[in-house]
Amino acid sequence: MRPYYVIVIMLMGAVTYATRVGFIGVARQFELHPLLRRALEYVPVSILAALIFPAVLAPSGHLESPLGNIYVWAALATSGALVLTRRPWLAIVLGVAALVALRRLVGG
Repeated sequence: MRPYYVIVIMLMGAVTYATRVGFIGVARQFELHPLLRRALEYVPVSILAALIFPAVLAPSGHLESPLGNIYVWAALATSGALVLTRRPWLAIVLGVAALVALRRLVGG
């Protein structure tokens, strides 16, 4: 890895850390409105969805039919395992296994 990339990654980490520490320091001084506090609880889930949905629904860069898209089926298997077991680690393992199996069966 080039030194430039290491420096950029370290600077990005420092900026991310500084903004989080700054927000936490400011937020401790003020009492947040209950509605705002409730809304902020959904930020991590929405960011995760924003990262995952494009990769699942458009793995080749454009929308594909959900019926022929193995990533959609693997995501459904992962979601189903999470709902049934309530164990995220198990759902991830089963989701990866489902994707591997679908790739071997369908050839995606």
